[in-house]
Amino acid sequence: MAERINNEQLFEEKAKNILKYLKTQLRYGNGFLPRPFMIEFTGPPSSGKTTTIRELYDFLRPLGFVVWRPQEGAEYIQNIPRTTPEYNVATGLYALDKLIHESFGHKYDIILFDRALYDAYCWMEYWAQKNQLTPGDRFIWQSFFTSRQFTEKLDLVYFMICDSEVAMKRQLRIAISKRPRETTNPISIEQKAKIWQQAHNIHSSFHTNIRLVNTTNMDEQEMVDYFTNDILTALEAKSKPSQ
Repeated sequence: MAERINNEQLFEEKAKNILKYLKTQLRYGNGFLPRPFMIEFTGPPSSGKTTTIRELYDFLRPLGFVVWRPQEGAEYIQNIPRTTPEYNVATGLYALDKLIHESFGHKYDIILFDRALYDAYCWMEYWAQKNQLTPGDRFIWQSFFTSRQFTEKLDLVYFMICDSEVAMKRQLRIAISKRPRETTNPISIEQKAKIWQQAHNIHSSFHTNIRLVNTTNMDEQEMVDYFTNDILTALEAKSKPSQ
């Protein structure tokens, strides 16, 4: 029995030495290395999200930042029809999984989400207005996705909206088919813009890191310049040590 106890103590001592070498407490905690800055872009189709994210990625990487653009949930979730609320529940959970895991890691400096938590919140409102989600279920899902435990991991959130006619021109500028789709037609885009704007009005009163940006009168260069300046200014302020 005494020999077994001695062996156990020996094993634990060896394990502690390994952990010390690996610096495990530093590797997985945020006490020494900060977690990545995480930014969500959400909004109706063709409001400029993907273009902005692509240009930010191409700008930041050559400067030395390790930047990650997670695959958009709409591209990853293929087996669930887009005609059901379950589709947007799935895309929201997909983004949330990435958000939680990376908030405890240090692989990246900046993560740019093309739709995440607030996007799922808005889609629940969309499906409720189409009577495909009960008010009770809408409340449950919206409360879940915008739980403070999750949203506090987002350093910046941009609600991007655009006039429906301008959005359609952008949508169909280069397209194999010019036929409008269920969620990308002028009426649907206008409905979504109202939903996203209302959601911004609700949440921006509690979170100062949420912005509403109307890109209707911006060309691509103006849009990219605006977001680049705003993001760098905001992240620079967060990176300065508190007095």
